[in-house]
Amino acid sequence: MCLGLFLNAQKGNVGINTANPTETLDVNGKTYTNSLYLRNPGEPTMTGGSFLATSQNGLQLYDPALESSGLFNYLKLTLTGISGSGITDYDTKIDANNFLVVLHNYSFKLNDGNTNVMLDYGDNGINDNKQGSPDVVAFKSNGTWHIRAKFTDSRIIAVNSSNPARSYNNFTVDLYLMAYRRLITKQNINDVTADLGGNNGSTQTITKPSGF
Repeated sequence: MCLGLFLNAQKGNVGINTANPTETLDVNGKTYTNSLYLRNPGEPTMTGGSFLATSQNGLQLYDPALESSGLFNYLKLTLTGISGSGITDYDTKIDANNFLVVLHNYSFKLNDGNTNVMLDYGDNGINDNKQGSPDVVAFKSNGTWHIRAKFTDSRIIAVNSSNPARSYNNFTVDLYLMAYRRLITKQNINDVTADLGGNNGSTQTITKPSGF
């Protein structure tokens, strides 16, 4: 009881095992508790201005008014003047350490909005009713997220164009992205690579990522 009265009487910062506390409660050492309440991520604070979210090594206050982006960011990326070979490597400049980017949809059309496009398989200039597989992904490179949007073994062509496979370069690609800010994860999980050894994967296992 006396200790409680003593702490309640303090003004400013309170320190335990430190003579110069830097926070309202500054504990220099290990702590133990069997009950600790923390607001759920996204729940407003008492002042209504901030949100509590976990980071890799602690708890942070997330203030939408001060952050350059939210926790869940929807982005439509429109690239014009694309050649028939598509996009090989477009740098979005989105930080790969702070965001997870998911490419969930895409479309190919002409710059004027016309959707009369098709594929020339093998770049042979012949409409042979074949098409390559779509290769549209978001990937990390040099610390940022990049986009690849093309078709394997195929070029994009415009229907009824005179020489589309080699001269037509007036396409538009719409990409629909979700960029998740890495604030509400316990820690950033490293990429997982598994070799299935030519099997179907039913008997393969991977090491459980730390934190799960």
